[in-house]
Amino acid sequence: MTLSIPSQSTTMIIRFVASSLCLACVGIMCLETPTVASKPPAFVTAAAKRSNYRCPYGAFNKILFSGNNPDPKSDTPNADQIERNYFKSEQQNGTWNPFSLAVLKLGLTEPAYTSPLNYKKSPGTYKCANCGNPVFSSTAKYDSGSGWPSFWKTISSNRVSLKREWDGRIECSCANCGGHLGHVFPDGPTRGSLDKKELADVPETDPKIGYKVESPECDNGESEFSRMPRFCVNGVALRFEEK
Repeated sequence: MTLSIPSQSTTMIIRFVASSLCLACVGIMCLETPTVASKPPAFVTAAAKRSNYRCPYGAFNKILFSGNNPDPKSDTPNADQIERNYFKSEQQNGTWNPFSLAVLKLGLTEPAYTSPLNYKKSPGTYKCANCGNPVFSSTAKYDSGSGWPSFWKTISSNRVSLKREWDGRIECSCANCGGHLGHVFPDGPTRGSLDKKELADVPETDPKIGYKVESPECDNGESEFSRMPRFCVNGVALRFEEK
């Protein structure tokens, strides 16, 4: 019996279908999963408001609420203590969202136009959802029309790591924890459409890959039609902190 080897196109189709099914399953699992920006579960806060509330799990109670109870002899945390510790735990341990972890750790890509951060216009800082490292500022965010949150520069030097992939794309990762953020492309906004003060403060470690249009009238030889890089980032890989 002779076994035929599938063609390259067939193999790519199989891989694509398998990746799509995996991504769909991960998305379904994370629908009810708390993210860094989420509030504590309602049942936890409600339970804490009861005067006779006692945590039945001593070890869990000690880990989650230790050092924050005003009465060291009491094991009854109030609602405010629960909320503070909930956020503190998430900030220390990164995100609990399995979809975010699939992007940060496995390099998967979220579907376009699905992230709320793609439509966010509030001033603030965008941090790595895994470690909290500040990577982008709202002043560098713009609507690229790609369906993913896009930025034309990082918040400061050495915040992200860049690596050329096998297909020629440039991967953008968190320089602190190595979490996958997205990719960088040369078709960012034109220099003429950007604020001159922000344009003069581009970090030295940002890639110099934007499309260039030379002009002898400009000091640096680049006209206003030259483009900046486009950092195309997965929204689930970011955590937004509003000013």
